[in-house]
Amino acid sequence: MPADPLFSTLRISTIVLCMVTAARSDYETLHVRDSHWVKWAVPASLLLASELVTNNSGLENIFMVAALVSAFSICFVKPPDPRKAREWSRIDASVFSLFIMGALGLVGGALSYSDTNFVDLVLGDESTEVTLWWSLLGALLTIAFFLSAWAVGLIQGGADVKALALVTLVFPSWAFIPDQMYPLGEEAIFRVPPAMAMFLWAGAVFLIAPPVILLRNAYLGNIGEISDLKMAWHATKKPVSELEEGKSWVLTEVSEKDGKERVVNRILPSKQSISQGITPNQKERLNSLGIESVWVASKHPFLVYLFLAIFPLLLFGDPIAPFFR
Repeated sequence: MPADPLFSTLRISTIVLCMVTAARSDYETLHVRDSHWVKWAVPASLLLASELVTNNSGLENIFMVAALVSAFSICFVKPPDPRKAREWSRIDASVFSLFIMGALGLVGGALSYSDTNFVDLVLGDESTEVTLWWSLLGALLTIAFFLSAWAVGLIQGGADVKALALVTLVFPSWAFIPDQMYPLGEEAIFRVPPAMAMFLWAGAVFLIAPPVILLRNAYLGNIGEISDLKMAWHATKKPVSELEEGKSWVLTEVSEKDGKERVVNRILPSKQSISQGITPNQKERLNSLGIESVWVASKHPFLVYLFLAIFPLLLFGDPIAPFFR
C-alpha cells in the first residue's frame, strides 16, 4: 500500500509541529505537559482512521487504530478496572471503549488472517489488508516495547516514551511514510518499525554531539591544558557575569577542603545546579576567587534529538536496513 500524498503531508506536518513544540518546551523547562501529547494524539489517530476508512481497509484494521490509541493511553492512565465500573469517570469509560474496540480488531484480525503465509508477508506478496493488519500489530508491539522499557528504566524520560508512542501512532509502518529520497536499505528484507528507527537516529545524533562540542571548544580556545579535555567534550566555558539562573548546569563549583576553598570541575552537575542553576552566592564565591569563566553544560533533553531524528528518518529510512539486505 503506497503512502497517500495528502495523508502523508498531513501526517508529517502533524508530527513535526508536535515534536518541535514538545522539544522547545522540554529544552526550556525540562517538562512537557501530558495534555500536549493527548492533544496531538487526536489528529494523529483521526488521520490514521480516516485513511484506513478511505482505502476500505476492513473493520479489523480500523479497529486496530483503537488498539494503538489504547496502548498510547497507558502512558497517562491505568487501564480501567471493570470491577469498578460504577466508579468510572467519563475518561475511564472512553478508554475502556477503546480497549474493547481494540480487542475486536485483535481478535477479528487473528481469526481472519491466522492462515497467513509469512514468507509471502515478508516478501510483500500478501494482500493489502493482511499486510496492514500485521503491520498494525507490529506497531502495537512497538508501543508495548517502549512502555516496557520505560517501566524497567531502560528509557528514563517519560516524555521520550510518549513521543515515541505517538510517532508509532502517526507512522505505524513504513507504508505510511513516503519513499525516502536516499534510502539506505532499498533492497532490505527487514526494517525496524519507523519509531524504532527514529529512536536509533536520535541516538546517533546524540553521539555526534560530543565531538562537535569538543571541536567548538578547541576553536574558541577553551582548551588551555590537558585537564580541560575532561570537560571540553560535553561542556563549554562561559563568563561568570553572563550566567543566568536556571538556564544551564554549572559544572564549576567552589568547595571546601581542610578549611580552604578550591575550584572543582564536575563531570555531572550537582543536584543543586540541576534544580536551581547558578545562585547569587555561588557567583560571589567564584568572583572572590578570581574565576572569570566556568564550565557549563547546556540542557539538551533527548526529546530535542528525537525531533531532529525526524529528518534522517524521512530522508534515509531505517539506519540498520543495510544489514538486512
